[in-house]
Amino acid sequence: MKRLLLALLLFLLSACAPAAPTAAPTAPPVPDSPTAVAATPTEAFRSMNMIEIPAPSLAENLVGEPAERTIYVYLPPSYATSGKHYPVVYYLPGYGDRSVLGFQLPGAMDALIENGQISEMILVVASGASKTGGSFYVNSPVTGNWENFIVNDVVGYVDSHFRTLPQVGSRGITGHSMGGFGALNIAMHRPDVFGAVYSMSPGLFDENGLAESFMFDQERTIRNFVEYEARLASLPLEQAQKSMLASPQEFAVAYGSAFAPNTDRHPPYLDYPYTEVDGQLVRDEAIWKKWQSGFGGIAEEVVQYKDNLLQLRGIVVDYGTGDENPWIPKGAEYYGEQLTAAGIPVRVEGYNGNHSNQLEQRISDFMLPFFSEVLSFE
Repeated sequence: MKRLLLALLLFLLSACAPAAPTAAPTAPPVPDSPTAVAATPTEAFRSMNMIEIPAPSLAENLVGEPAERTIYVYLPPSYATSGKHYPVVYYLPGYGDRSVLGFQLPGAMDALIENGQISEMILVVASGASKTGGSFYVNSPVTGNWENFIVNDVVGYVDSHFRTLPQVGSRGITGHSMGGFGALNIAMHRPDVFGAVYSMSPGLFDENGLAESFMFDQERTIRNFVEYEARLASLPLEQAQKSMLASPQEFAVAYGSAFAPNTDRHPPYLDYPYTEVDGQLVRDEAIWKKWQSGFGGIAEEVVQYKDNLLQLRGIVVDYGTGDENPWIPKGAEYYGEQLTAAGIPVRVEGYNGNHSNQLEQRISDFMLPFFSEVLSFE
């Protein structure tokens, strides 16, 4: 009898025990079909949400970039009380930034919607700030696959966790500075994911942009980088890996890691276009072309990606005519000239301002109304 009672007690205890937790779902791939149906999640979200998401696209890198990232998701006023699905605008911040400069969320977005200036939409902020300072939102074997992170990990997560319209005509991409470049570059590569792009003060080079940029406009700057590489070469590998991320030439290290990566080299794992030979600086033209093709190479890209660019519903670039980086206005105008010459519709607008002091107005009065006009709503 005692054995029977003991067995019965064990059975009852096991039946009441909590179930083993299920593994967290990973972000699904970007929907291939524009008619894919968005998930209808049951989670309760606020108007502004800070969310850590899995970022498997960043898992393979040499700088210790984690495979989880924080994104910010703004939800429009009616989201909590309706069953509607909404278009999504993806915002890529600039170098080292993690938010929308000068634009307060959720308040500023709510006001624009309440005043009838824009339609209700979801806004997602996904920063490219990285261990090197900035990722430029491109795929790199050194810093991780940041374009894939945006296209696969972020879009996939948002479409599976929020009531979106998961179709190309209901997705826009935008950004400022480094993020402005990233938005143009990703939209050019993936018109099957994003239907329109608005780029603000983007990093763009004309034919002379690289030489005029602060990375190469002074001989002393170039020599400092050559000396920095020599110092790293003299260090053991582990120490060099740590020191590469503390460079006074941080932007150049980040830029080179993105556009001229070389995993076979000692840290900082990049090809630099200059070396010093007998006290003289010598430029390698093949490597220089890699660096020029980062923010530049626009004429060649227009030929290669013309069909992709023609699929977009709208392409807009704006910039401050008094930008502290004179190569940015030149690059923006050059970008417009190249697309126009190829028969690709584009709008390039200069305004009275510098790199970022008019950003709030440009977002409120131009960027968001643009997406409100060109995206498809329910």
